[in-house]
Amino acid sequence: MCTKGTRPAVDGVIDDFEDGDMQLSREADRTGYWFSSHDSNGSSIEPNPLAPSLGGLGGSQKALHLTGQTASTVGAWGALIGANLVGEGVYDGSDHAGISFEAKVGTTSTRVVSFKVADVNTHPDGGVCKNCWNHFAKKLELTTEWRQYRVSFDELKQEAGWGDPFPAVTPSKLIALNWSIEPGRVFDLWIDDVQFYDCL
Repeated sequence: MCTKGTRPAVDGVIDDFEDGDMQLSREADRTGYWFSSHDSNGSSIEPNPLAPSLGGLGGSQKALHLTGQTASTVGAWGALIGANLVGEGVYDGSDHAGISFEAKVGTTSTRVVSFKVADVNTHPDGGVCKNCWNHFAKKLELTTEWRQYRVSFDELKQEAGWGDPFPAVTPSKLIALNWSIEPGRVFDLWIDDVQFYDCL
């Protein structure tokens, strides 16, 4: 944790969506793209194809705006929006303390969203886990007004009871991040200004 406060990292912008495309901001060797996914048991997520929407935070012109509904049937896991930090391999984020972003939800939306970080141990591309996808996460309760959320690497935890367990996220070998909606929810989610942050 940052006992003396935090600051945005130099070259830390992951994406502010102002360029209108689905590639991350071209800073600090980040070459990844945004993606969305949902289970095949009745869940949905829009827009499709994925693209930034008008109506970002403050003077911002664009942000990600995701809507949909997740099924509550057997086998449904929900829906997510995420980004790979690089096209292939792992990304070294060990100089940073965590990731911050602006977010809000619509008035009829679920407010509960899990922010997750995948690393070399939890993502199948890392070649380590046999029972993968239990990424390091923090469950957040969002509001209907824009607010900044800072999630430090050291507060991210895996869910208990499934997947291969690991003691902590490995910031030097990151693969992806995502915002996940659990089953049985209606969601109307906005995300903007995603970036790494440092301790003072």
